[in-house]
Amino acid sequence: MKENRLDVFMVTKPENIRYLSAFSGGSDAKLVISSDGQYILTDSRYIEQAKRECPDWELMQEHVGRLDSLASICDKYNRLAVESHCLSYDQFQQYANRLKSELVPLANTIERHRVVKDELELDLLRTSARIGDSVFSQICLEIQEGVSEKHIANRITYLLKEGGSSRESFDTIAVAGENAALPHGQPGNRLLSRGDMLTLDFGGFYQGYAGDMTRTVMIGEASPKLRDIYQQVLEAQELGVSLINAGVSCREIDVQVREVLRKYGLDIYFQHGTGHGVGLEIHEIPRLSPLSDDILQEGMVVTVEPGVYIPGWGGVRIEDTVIVKKGGCEIITHSDKRLLII
Repeated sequence: MKENRLDVFMVTKPENIRYLSAFSGGSDAKLVISSDGQYILTDSRYIEQAKRECPDWELMQEHVGRLDSLASICDKYNRLAVESHCLSYDQFQQYANRLKSELVPLANTIERHRVVKDELELDLLRTSARIGDSVFSQICLEIQEGVSEKHIANRITYLLKEGGSSRESFDTIAVAGENAALPHGQPGNRLLSRGDMLTLDFGGFYQGYAGDMTRTVMIGEASPKLRDIYQQVLEAQELGVSLINAGVSCREIDVQVREVLRKYGLDIYFQHGTGHGVGLEIHEIPRLSPLSDDILQEGMVVTVEPGVYIPGWGGVRIEDTVIVKKGGCEIITHSDKRLLII
């Protein structure tokens, strides 16, 4: 705030509200931070929750859609920072019309602080990953011919919650055969058949922190082509994991992972970045992609997830979540990555 000559900062993104204050009911809340106070503004539904979670913050009730309490705090200040990347144009105009302060747009300010995790956050992410590993081992006992993609996805969601997750990190992906050519395919009524590949991409939030893992398994048997492509994707994925290290360029990791796939003529079927940050959100800074300028730092948590998606045939993706260390990384996804035929 001093660097940007700011008098007051309003935080509206729920994940950033939780990061700064521990308040987990932030969908309609605001944090207001100034040199002489820190305030949580929320409506009557969350007053008691805020008292419990945030005893060191001054609590003010604000009806949804009203800005009276916000104005009572901010109107004495000249420059008010807002999280411009989280506000719609209409919201920005509403604040501009109601408040006397000059609105200063800032983007990703809190996210840049969140990118390096402390030990408490790392332990929560380890637990999220452990839950995912447990779910994978359980769902493998239920996978069989004749079961639908949707049934498998629903069971994964149930097992995540039974295992301790509050909710899914994202909509569970369970896609088989030709549907595995869709990186973000939606599970449907397709029944698993002998010779199918089945891609499972899932994770859950544990105390606010996301889990994310992907495994591709085979139903009954695997054709020579499927075996070859699986091993080639695994080679690329394991190289990516081996390159994770504090001080390394995220772009360079992506380049080298793609080079492995290029060696086998598969790079044209790799349609997304090699990985992304994970934390209070399922997709965070940094990005392991051709367009990234990020440099890995100790304490970052990222995924490594190359995939190959061939229209009309299917696809293979393998994903681990890892913690960046000096001299390497800690892999917190422990499920076996060897070719698994169920």
